[in-house]
Amino acid sequence: MIISSDDQGNNFQFTSSSYNSWRPRKNNNAGLIAFLRTEGGSTHLYTANPDGSNPFKVTTVAVAGFNNYEMDFAWSTNGKELIYSNFNKLYRINKDGSGLSLVYTTPDGSLISECDWSYDGSKIALKTNDYNGYNTKIYVIDINGAVLKTVLSGTAGASGGLNFSVDGQLLLFTRDMSGYLDGSGNYRQLDSHIFIYNLVTDAVSDISAESEKVLGTNDLDPRFSPNNAQIIFMNTSNDNISQRNIMVIDLSSTLTDMTRATLFSNGEMPDYE
Repeated sequence: MIISSDDQGNNFQFTSSSYNSWRPRKNNNAGLIAFLRTEGGSTHLYTANPDGSNPFKVTTVAVAGFNNYEMDFAWSTNGKELIYSNFNKLYRINKDGSGLSLVYTTPDGSLISECDWSYDGSKIALKTNDYNGYNTKIYVIDINGAVLKTVLSGTAGASGGLNFSVDGQLLLFTRDMSGYLDGSGNYRQLDSHIFIYNLVTDAVSDISAESEKVLGTNDLDPRFSPNNAQIIFMNTSNDNISQRNIMVIDLSSTLTDMTRATLFSNGEMPDYE
């Protein structure tokens, strides 16, 4: 179930509790919110109006990977298209469900779990992993599939949380600094930090450390604010059962000594538009 809010800040139930729905992504140009929904054992992309009306199934080729809860997709800036993955393939589709086309296939057969599309449409960030969610790699490709930057490779543990800044020069991602490999299938993380990678200088900044993340918690699902001045994200205990809170970090020009504050309690997978 997805909870949304209106212009006055009043929360309301966006999707029906009869379905398992998650990962909302709003596009103001389209005037729609896209999300993932389980249907008949498969996961598909849906859209709906901001008030939850007129839900529409976009995909016929399912969204699929090692763990549906960890999957993500992205809008084009103009709101006409979306990109999403099915195992080792990245697809592009019009919001009305037409025009499905293959954008990229991983050369090593690794699974694509997350993607983000830059504001100018020129590049796509990908997170790939094996069937257990590990051996992760984060890299940036152009629209023709050529690799432009390798952001993360060869580290143990989970990673993800991709989001470009408006100018396309910065990329948010998360990494479990503990390098933990969860053999139970719960994909538990012990010490996930938010990082900003600068695509111009290749500098990497640990935003969680600079904003004094509490020991024993995870920072996950980060998104830039529309003006790039803040990062909204979810913080929770690494026990995987405690309350999940939506927090915000106010960025500084030097990306040091930043502050964090709680916006909402009992929430996850935030989107800031």
